[in-house]
Amino acid sequence: MGYKVIVHESKVKFSASHFLKEHFKCSRLHGHNYYVSVEVSDDLDENYFVVDFMELTQKLKAIVEPLDHYVLIPTEAKEITVNRTEYSVEVLTPSKRYVFPLSDVCFLPLPATTSELLAKYIHDQLKIIYKNKKLLVKVGESKSSLASYEE
Repeated sequence: MGYKVIVHESKVKFSASHFLKEHFKCSRLHGHNYYVSVEVSDDLDENYFVVDFMELTQKLKAIVEPLDHYVLIPTEAKEITVNRTEYSVEVLTPSKRYVFPLSDVCFLPLPATTSELLAKYIHDQLKIIYKNKKLLVKVGESKSSLASYEE
């Protein structure tokens, strides 16, 4: 596998808020403009592509669009309780209580909403589409700090 296609983070991004349960600063509700990039490695296909750039960008945008402008709530977090009603979501941590409109929340099957786990989440969604290709997904909270996940 000597070939690689890269969609850089300036093409795909989303804005969201979140909190980390035990971090000294990031346990407060805050937001990021997340930048996403992906690298796909494989042999060339019959059209001499690893994957079509436009198709990859479209698929990636379809994965991150549901995260854009939401409060990201990790549904598999230990010591966090999530109570849903018809119109609201109550989130209880050991030291805090948040209440959000249900329409403003995106539930993610993650133990936390770190950039590392967001990269794995996006990777896993892409892997459903690109089963036989090697993927590297990067999620940055800024232009200078990012996390990545690959198999």
